[in-house]
Amino acid sequence: MKVVSLLGSAFAESCRLLAQKISKDYNPDLVIGVLTGGGYVGKEVFSSLPHTEKRLYIETRIQRTNTKTKEKSIIRQIFKYSPIFLLDWMRMLEAVILEQKAKRKNPKREGVISFPQDVDSLLKSELKNVLLIDDAIDSGATLHLLKEYLEKHYANIVVKIAVITVTTPNPIVDADYFLFHDRVLVRFPWSNDVKMKK
Repeated sequence: MKVVSLLGSAFAESCRLLAQKISKDYNPDLVIGVLTGGGYVGKEVFSSLPHTEKRLYIETRIQRTNTKTKEKSIIRQIFKYSPIFLLDWMRMLEAVILEQKAKRKNPKREGVISFPQDVDSLLKSELKNVLLIDDAIDSGATLHLLKEYLEKHYANIVVKIAVITVTTPNPIVDADYFLFHDRVLVRFPWSNDVKMKK
């Protein structure tokens, strides 16, 4: 297990490389960025894909019925004064704990998924290639729920998944396109433990 930081131009370049992998054998009609992290990756990847007039980009999130609010202000203060090696160690520890938790209890996401009327009509009209983009797959539960929803509600669609990293060896759903796989944790520009330059 290791931690890789993709900040500034490294993040943009990583998205460009991911777009190259996708465009080699897949031509998505609809690209969906899965908020929050997948929105940042989705926009960058979409802008790097070969441009066509038909291709559409949207963002979506799963509206969960009861989301617990996290107390982030104290944690951010701890992150602010912690050295990088300690932040990396904390990330790896969290990943191990989440992996063990997933082994004991099958991770599952629940919530409401909806698309705008024009997107709904587009998906119902004819065969469509759909690309789901997120920043990372951990358990895979969120992307599994979205993929399952799309395949159940719309006929004649092909759904593929692209992420920067897959952090666990056996997620519920895997990525078709990725830069890193199996226990590579990525620090993104929006991550809570990014060290701000003074």
